[in-house]
Order: sequence, then structure tokens, then C-alpha cells
Amino acid sequence: MSGEDQSLPMESSWVVVETTLPCVPLPPNSQRQPISTKRLVIRPMREDDLEAYHELRSQPEAMTGTKRGTPDRDIDESRSALQDFLSPKDSNVFLFGIFLASTGALIGDGGVHTMESSYCGWPEIGYKLRKEAWGQGYATEFVRALLEAWWNLPRSHVKLRVSPSSIDRKGEHEAEEQMYAMTVVDNIGSRRVMEKVGFIQFLEWTEPNIHEHRLGQPITLVGYRRSKA
Repeated sequence: MSGEDQSLPMESSWVVVETTLPCVPLPPNSQRQPISTKRLVIRPMREDDLEAYHELRSQPEAMTGTKRGTPDRDIDESRSALQDFLSPKDSNVFLFGIFLASTGALIGDGGVHTMESSYCGWPEIGYKLRKEAWGQGYATEFVRALLEAWWNLPRSHVKLRVSPSSIDRKGEHEAEEQMYAMTVVDNIGSRRVMEKVGFIQFLEWTEPNIHEHRLGQPITLVGYRRSKA
């Protein structure tokens, strides 16, 4: 806990700061080298990953944290979702498949899926894993490697509109660049991952659930932020 304001600030209270962000367009998938860790290969998704991707998105447990919250109905829905990882959309996202180095099996996906989160204005990271991969440290391994690659991207100076509770000011108008992440308050596993890799909780709020099977029911979310340091 950071001790900062734990409510969701109204967008009307956001401030414009001078900060840094990766240069856009981001490097295309064709220029992104696979990221290798002790147990994982993190690489851009390809069209020929569709079958494995559909298997991932067909698992209810893996899809609980997605916007809809339910598995894909058919392979066409998975094909549509896969387009978010491919050209030309790769110019504005930093998304990857998560593969086991030992077998080549796809166990998840993740990365930076928006450059401006609607909750605080900063880039937002997320991931999902097959249920069989939970509790084995893969999420922590992935997020650490992804963040290292993200911070190594070329930067440019920008003006950005952000939530005031999300920033560490460097001066009157300057703020240190942040990465944002969010999860539901009772997802202890994801919260531990965020804390292990240096994220600090700065938000907690309740809003109507957008998942199809719980539409409109209250859901409590927590927001985290992290700078490069």
C-alpha cells in the first residue's frame, strides 16, 4: 500500500505532465527479438499460432481476467483476438505470446495492450496464463522480462494527461514515467506478482462488472504503478 488516495479520481481532475514514453510507432513484430528467460520464450504471436491460441482462449480459467470474462465461442473469435497482436496493430501495442522453453507450448499471452489507460493515462500491462501454469512463478518471470524489454525501448519526451495520484513529480510540471497494472481485489496471485516486480498499489475502487455472466454486479479493483527505478 502506498498511502496515497485510494479512490478512482475523476478524469476532470487529471493533470498534464511532461514525461517520457517509448517512441511511436513501436518497433514492429518483425523487428522484435524473442525474449528468453530461464523457463520461457516470449515472442511476437504469428498467424500460425491460431490453434494454440484458441486452446488458450477456450479455457474458462484463463479468460476470467479478460474484458468479457468468458471463453471464446469458436475459433473465429480467437482469430479476431489474435489480430490485436499482429501488424498493423503492433505499432501501438507491445504484446507477446508466452511459451515454455522446454516444449514450445503456448501457456499464455501478455504485454502492454494500451499506451494510455483509461484509468490513469499511463501505458497498461496485463497477462493471462493457462490454469496449469498458475502458481509456478511464470507470471513473475514474464512480467520482469517484459518490463526490462519495455524500459529498453527508445524514448521521446511527451506531454501526457494522467491521474494526479499516479505520478512522482520531478518538478512543477514533470513526472517520472510510470507503468500501470490492475486486477480484482481478491486476485491474490496477481497482486503478489505485481508486488514482487516492484509495483505499488495506489488505487482501489468499485464499479459495475462488465463480464457477461456478472454484468452490472459490483466489482472491486486495485490499480498499481511502477517506474523504471
